[in-house]
Amino acid sequence: MNQQMVLSRWSELAPELLDFISKKLTNYVDYVRVRAVCPSWRSNLPKKPFHLLTQLPWLLLPQFNTNTISETYCSFFNLVDNKTYRLELPEVLGKGKKCWGSPHGWLVVLREEGPSFSLLNPLTRAQIHLPSLYLSPSTSPIGNIVLPWDYVGYLRNCCVVKAVLFANPSESTDFVVMVILEEGPCGLAFYKSGTVAWILITDTEDIIFQDIVCFKGQFYAADSKGNVYICNIGASPNVVKVADPSGGLPCDEPQQRYLVESGKELLMLYRYQLPKTPYDLTYYFTLSKLDLSEAKWSRVVDLGDKGLFLGTNCSYSVSVREYRSCIENSVYFTDDMRHRLPGFGDCRGLYPYVTAQFLGVFNVFEDGYFRFMNGRVRGYDFGVFSIDKGITDPLPCPIPNPNDIRCILPPPVWVTLSP
Repeated sequence: MNQQMVLSRWSELAPELLDFISKKLTNYVDYVRVRAVCPSWRSNLPKKPFHLLTQLPWLLLPQFNTNTISETYCSFFNLVDNKTYRLELPEVLGKGKKCWGSPHGWLVVLREEGPSFSLLNPLTRAQIHLPSLYLSPSTSPIGNIVLPWDYVGYLRNCCVVKAVLFANPSESTDFVVMVILEEGPCGLAFYKSGTVAWILITDTEDIIFQDIVCFKGQFYAADSKGNVYICNIGASPNVVKVADPSGGLPCDEPQQRYLVESGKELLMLYRYQLPKTPYDLTYYFTLSKLDLSEAKWSRVVDLGDKGLFLGTNCSYSVSVREYRSCIENSVYFTDDMRHRLPGFGDCRGLYPYVTAQFLGVFNVFEDGYFRFMNGRVRGYDFGVFSIDKGITDPLPCPIPNPNDIRCILPPPVWVTLSP
């Protein structure tokens, strides 16, 4: 019996037996690989397996070898089995790119040129191209607002520090992408599926935002002072402050704030890091919940069976009770530092900050980059914080040696995989 005959028999596997085997698979990566074996398997197995509807987020990491990072492959670390899976994903690798994860199975990818945005499904590599953030006033009206020419100049000097996807494009044609901008004409912009241009929320120019969340069908944003705003994205986009900062925080100022919906409540997390250290490591989180009806904050000390996942990606909450390898009442976090780049030539456009969000390779031995990093390392501040114990532990995933690679790029981001 030759090899060709054996292969052809595998393709003729009975559908009921193929279905039985597929239900033994425990993650989307293996399931997608099985569907890709041959056309008959792909046609007999549904695109989305019903037995894998609940999935924990995976950690996207760079594929590395000694002191270099691959420009073709990414690693995905699975919290359930503590294994790392390699996927070909050149779309998020290379110089001048950023990406952000989401709980909807898609990444938001930004390329410096344009700048052009796209949505990318890392399992299927399907892409949805979005309009450029730069708009011509003669051809691209934004609702009733025409973008002035000087805004184009501002946009070219701005930095997109976070992008958040709301809704799964595989399941709905009605999705929204919101971005946080710094050094530009406004602090927030958004894109609605089916439209031709990004919309700038122009009354946010003087506000430094840190996170955005969708809560009970409304969009909320938190600024660097802890104020919370409702974001109206209708015919007259604007923001309205709905809550002042929470009182009773520790004397130290948190380095970052996050908004998360968890258990039908709106939470704010405060992240504290060790200052003036090469790694700027996170050592503590505190949590508060907001009662929107009275605009009052109260302290949260127990999340129940929930795990919160945050960082440069969309911040979200997941029940981890069924997963023994995960810790309830904990915060899973990735590096989210933003640092000004003084004195490194022309730092306009997408390069006013060196952050763990940058995509490219910053090596300790390269002249300009090492001088510019000033001895710091980026991308290594990720782990899990136990609210019960008040301690932070590293995640058991492979990472480069910081003596060889000063900056992990692409950054570790959380994404819930879905075909």
